[in-house]
Amino acid sequence: MTNPHADILAYPDFFQQRFAAGDIVGAEMPAGEEKSYTIALDTAQNKLYCSCPFYSKPCMHALALAALYHREGRSFFPDTAPEPGWLAALLAGQSAGKIRPGSNPEQRAASQEKTRFERLERASNGFEDLETWLSDTVRRGLATVVSEEPAAFDHIAARAADASMTGLSRSLRLLSKIPVAAPDWATQVAESLAQIYLAVRAFRKRATLPEALLYDLQNFIGIAIKKEDVLASGERVQDTWAVLGSLTEILEDKLSVRRTWMLGATSGRMALLLDFAFGGTGFAPGFAPGSIQKGTLAFYPSAFPQRALSLDDVHAMPQKAENLSGFADIDSFLNDYAAALAAQPWLAHYAAVLLQVQPQAGKKEQFFLLDISGKTLPLGISERSGWALMALSGGNPISVFGEWDGRLFRPLSAVAEGRLVGY
Repeated sequence: MTNPHADILAYPDFFQQRFAAGDIVGAEMPAGEEKSYTIALDTAQNKLYCSCPFYSKPCMHALALAALYHREGRSFFPDTAPEPGWLAALLAGQSAGKIRPGSNPEQRAASQEKTRFERLERASNGFEDLETWLSDTVRRGLATVVSEEPAAFDHIAARAADASMTGLSRSLRLLSKIPVAAPDWATQVAESLAQIYLAVRAFRKRATLPEALLYDLQNFIGIAIKKEDVLASGERVQDTWAVLGSLTEILEDKLSVRRTWMLGATSGRMALLLDFAFGGTGFAPGFAPGSIQKGTLAFYPSAFPQRALSLDDVHAMPQKAENLSGFADIDSFLNDYAAALAAQPWLAHYAAVLLQVQPQAGKKEQFFLLDISGKTLPLGISERSGWALMALSGGNPISVFGEWDGRLFRPLSAVAEGRLVGY
């Protein structure tokens, strides 16, 4: 459990309120002006605990505490009675930190809201420029703008970045990556600009938006909520979760994202875990598709909550995913998607399980799913994976899990004869 970076933190100045209680030694580490991470070491089992939101575990804070203990000994941690109130929660796997004495939770919430408001208002001038550019682009026509100024998307993306709208800036930069010769270039660009314009109009009415939808707008703009705030105050759902699929994509040259989808057995909630990798760092170990995990997820605020964080109590079960719940036909699936999109208009991905569908091959290797009523759903899948999906079905109905983007359904896994196969 050694780590050279942890050794840098293994000093008393970083660990306040040190204590010992039986086999447990622990401390608090400042994490900003008003919050501390709570850290503990079970010396009998050599097991580490930390309330920070960072992964993988054990984290650097816990390793630093262990290094301090092994260097200074137990006498460096004064015996205390009673033990700190936060210790039992930490050992039980609850990851929320501790508000330091003297900090008023209401004042802290007000401070967070003030910071959030200020970040949102900083985007005001950027929206003025963006609305003017959008109106001019529509008036002149997409093809005209791009032909006269090939770097038009890059220029407006840079101005959005200057206005602290990192999410919108990325969306605009990605438009310049779509080949102009692509058959659906106009459709893709128009759809993206329509979502951006919707954000412009929503920003104008931000004072009247429901709180959950305002979070969605901020997320689309690029004003992210901190993980520690989600862990502290996000909606918590305890359930047994089937890991249905995982997909890794390159967003930009140095940024990749991994989407992992989980379905709650009791709640029926679909949860999305997002992990990002910058440069060549790679991803931390994640949950394996087909596995069953039991524990608590904390959901990000949203008008259609999907994204979540796993708490420390999540652990693997010996069972594997076999039977899944989902939609009996394509019409009910599309109706549910329409309701989700009405609630959260910037919904990038919608995941679902389609039951009793047959993979079919059409013209030009275009694959689709056929339901019991004869309705079809087009698939976004490679030729090789399409034929593999058909081979798995053997001409029989199977359950298919995937992501829907409004045009194509991308299979991530399928269940046939009691086994889940990933794609």
